[in-house]
Amino acid sequence: MMSNLRKLGVSRAVMAALTAGTLISSPLAFAQMDTPQDQRHRINLSDVELTDLIEDVSIVTGYTFIVHPQVRGRVTVTSQTPLTTREVFDVFLSTLRVHQFVAIPAGENTYRIVPEQTASSNAGVVTRGANGEAFVTQILRLNYFNAVEAAQMVKPVVNPAGQVVANKNSNTLVVVDYASNMSRIREIVSQLDEDQSIVETIALKNVPAQEMEGVLNGLKDEYAMNFTAVASDSTNAIIIRGDELSVIRALQVARKLDETERVRDNIRVIALNNAKALDIVPVLERLTGAIAEQQGAGQGSGTAPTISAHEPTNSIVVSADSEMVEAIERVVASLDVRRPQVLVEAIVVEMSDNAVDELGLQFVVSGTGDDIPFASTNYSRSAPNMLALTGALASEGGLTGDESNSFQSAAISSLLGLEGLTIGGGGVSGGTLFGVILNAVETDVESNILSTPMLMAVDNETASIVVGQEIPITTGEVLGDSNSNPFRTVERKNVGVQLDVTPQIGEGDSVKLTIYQEASNVADAVSGEFITNKRSITTSVIADDGEIIVLGGLVEQSSGISESQVPVLGDIPGLGRLFQSRGQTNARTNLMVFIRPTIVRDNEDVRMTTVQKYRYIRAQEIMRNETEQSAMDGFVSEVLGTLPPGS
Repeated sequence: MMSNLRKLGVSRAVMAALTAGTLISSPLAFAQMDTPQDQRHRINLSDVELTDLIEDVSIVTGYTFIVHPQVRGRVTVTSQTPLTTREVFDVFLSTLRVHQFVAIPAGENTYRIVPEQTASSNAGVVTRGANGEAFVTQILRLNYFNAVEAAQMVKPVVNPAGQVVANKNSNTLVVVDYASNMSRIREIVSQLDEDQSIVETIALKNVPAQEMEGVLNGLKDEYAMNFTAVASDSTNAIIIRGDELSVIRALQVARKLDETERVRDNIRVIALNNAKALDIVPVLERLTGAIAEQQGAGQGSGTAPTISAHEPTNSIVVSADSEMVEAIERVVASLDVRRPQVLVEAIVVEMSDNAVDELGLQFVVSGTGDDIPFASTNYSRSAPNMLALTGALASEGGLTGDESNSFQSAAISSLLGLEGLTIGGGGVSGGTLFGVILNAVETDVESNILSTPMLMAVDNETASIVVGQEIPITTGEVLGDSNSNPFRTVERKNVGVQLDVTPQIGEGDSVKLTIYQEASNVADAVSGEFITNKRSITTSVIADDGEIIVLGGLVEQSSGISESQVPVLGDIPGLGRLFQSRGQTNARTNLMVFIRPTIVRDNEDVRMTTVQKYRYIRAQEIMRNETEQSAMDGFVSEVLGTLPPGS
């Protein structure tokens, strides 16, 4: 019979109870009567092995138990009323705790049963809802009370098998204990962690709030008092927050210091570090005038304040009553701040392409006798001059002296203007002078001009850079009577690259730029006067920090055809090309101007920007000279006596 019961899943404890005639309700007996959650079980075990109880509870609850080898002993459990499955498990956990064992969750429906003294290193982290007899871990965060002191106060309440550890950096407690004891520990910690601090405000009459704040906070650090003092400049008051005893002591010190009015000369010299004194004084005069008018200055508060600037030391000298002096000092402190800067880089790109094609045929036929017939074609666009060459040929046959020299000089000057391919011939035959010249020219000129002027400008300050030359431009001429004592007035003008910019830093690192950009150069000189090309832009734009945007530009293309021909003969199809000279020109210009602002806020930004530009110039020098060392580095070290940027 025993063997049959074991086959049906009945534990040894149940079989022992049946053998002894003890009544026990097993899961097998009630499996067909109720649902699992409604099943009732009566336990009546006397001096049975603990492992048998674990086996019975596993069958009743469906849980899996992993038993430590040291879990041994005999137990007695008796219940007079039927228990639910949950109540059976609670009784089981209590029985384990009585025998100094604990069940630790190890997964879904799985528990590890270990000795109580080793449970603290295996307890799972549970915040709420754990069984009272379960060994759990909780993390408790303290907002006001010191965690190290709280651990010392909580430790006597923790079970001997449990553990409490304080984390000083995060001000937290890690507690390992039975879940039933954890609620009591949480309650103690919450009472310790209540905000016991108070807040007090004291209005000062004689001592400035900023000065009192420094004194009190220095006192706190020196004597390790638990309070914080904050100054309110607008009301000249001090706000003190901390534990009650420390706040009371701080108030006593503040009142004592503020009892006696300090000696004031009512004259201050305020040295400026960033702003200009001449710019600040007008602002202060308008401000103090408005304040004095509102408060009735001159009636009950004495004379009006006097404010002046001292340029050599860039200081402001103030003479006023104490309250007005303190107000002026606060305003100056807000205005005298280091302003950010903006590095503005302009990129001027100009590309041009000019092409010229010319083709012309010139000829001459003339007699040499007394009756000289003559026929010739000559075009002003073509070189050489056909008539000058004919005159030189004729002079060799019948002219001498200066006339010969003048014709030959004109012919040579005409030949000097030749471009392209020139083919021709001429001579005298049978009393007839003849000559013919074919001239073909093709010219293609491409240019690419790129300049990048850059300059650093303070926020809301105008900066300018000019790189170029000054050329003389005639503005007028004056002649005396009978053309005597002539003189000319000349003005010199800049030719090159000019950039004027006023940056204004806005919200979100945007920069508004008021810009004048000009690029000019000398194109030609006619009769001693210069002809200049000028490209300029005047505009206001908004760009983000480090963004490249286009300011403007011009794309221009022009073409022209010039023809010279003999009337009627030049219109003859085919043959008319012999009586023509034709030229064609094509010109294209692409001009674009870009801008890039970079905000430079502090010393580190200035250093990085300087190093970047210095390294670029240094690299260009090394590449050009094909050396490993830069002469710039030596110059900076020897002349300026400092290390090069980025060293």
